[in-house]
Amino acid sequence: MSVSGISNYNNMIFQWQNQQLKNTSAGSAKSSSASGLSSLFGKNASMSSQLSSMVELTRYAMDAMGLSSDSRVTFSQISKYREQLKNEFTQGVKDGLARTGVKDPGALTFTLNKDGSITANSDNASDKKTVQAWLDANPSLGKDLRKNLADAGIDANARIEMRIGASGKLSVVNATNDTMQKVLDGDAELSEDVRKALNTMGVDLSAGIAFAFDAGGNLVVSGEHEKAEAINQWLSENPDLADAVKEQLEKRDVDASAVSLKLGAEGTVRITVNNSDLKDIQNVLDKENDLGKKIQTGMDSLGIDPNTDFSLQINPDGSVSIISDSADRDKIQQFFDENPALVKKFLQIDVLSGIEDARKAMQIAPNEMRKRIQIESMAAWWAGSNDASSYFGMYSNGNLSMLSGLNLNV
Repeated sequence: MSVSGISNYNNMIFQWQNQQLKNTSAGSAKSSSASGLSSLFGKNASMSSQLSSMVELTRYAMDAMGLSSDSRVTFSQISKYREQLKNEFTQGVKDGLARTGVKDPGALTFTLNKDGSITANSDNASDKKTVQAWLDANPSLGKDLRKNLADAGIDANARIEMRIGASGKLSVVNATNDTMQKVLDGDAELSEDVRKALNTMGVDLSAGIAFAFDAGGNLVVSGEHEKAEAINQWLSENPDLADAVKEQLEKRDVDASAVSLKLGAEGTVRITVNNSDLKDIQNVLDKENDLGKKIQTGMDSLGIDPNTDFSLQINPDGSVSIISDSADRDKIQQFFDENPALVKKFLQIDVLSGIEDARKAMQIAPNEMRKRIQIESMAAWWAGSNDASSYFGMYSNGNLSMLSGLNLNV
């Protein structure tokens, strides 16, 4: 039986409320459909029909539980499995909704391109995609900033890297500095070799020691130092650190005079690349408080509040529709459209809840069940049929047997 067909047995809907999946009260959720539980298990439905429907529902439950057709299962086991699915579904939705927003906004940087567009950068692919979509939908933000920079005399072709603080403040990123630092961090042996040599010379590194490139392009101690001559001699004979830095400077067309380095007692060499143009850019960004706050507010709005109330309605094709007055309704709908595993789990919960209601609907005394079966069986016998698929039930010694109908006319 198809999932969509199974779902017709259940006359309740579910609501996501306070980060929990809850079924609504029977009074407020009853379906007007004739195929609901009230018609399948009501007083006017035949006992054989009710039992057949219950068997069909139970067979689906066993399939959902991964049990073979010859297995045994109790209503208690089905109920426990349903609660397990509800807990898994609830946690899955909570975790999923939490991931719809920007997970790590502090790791994002933004590149202002020469055409005025803004590119989001992040190691988190989901964050990058989510924020980029929002930026693309708000193109005026970058174009206005590019105009203000041009009015301040900043080169219109300059690519500008920025960060946004928690308060919405824009800060220019020294991309060259960051890139070169990553290179030095990735080759820690360069720093360790210099540190070992300085320790051998008895140089105190507790306060760190600074280096710079002289007019001849040689890496030397910056400022006065009592062991400057010995240190500079060692650096001249062991140019690995200086060569690594100069290689990166040449790639980025940066003059060596703009660079300073510092080595402490621990860690890698720290590099500083001075760029006077960045100060002019930062002066403009300091005046763009509204822009930074707009981007910050925009990123905050990308997530879905897990406390949002919404109902889930099953469609004939097995998909679900979200019913909610929330402004995030479309985002929630998209979330479920993109998570078929959660939808499948919800359909299973729906079916298993229908079984529980059906069980309660069939809680009648054994004597009453026996009478109804006997009457229905006799009616079927008297009516007769040539239909080989006609069945009736016999209740004996506490057991129900489904027997083929007699193909006889009296």
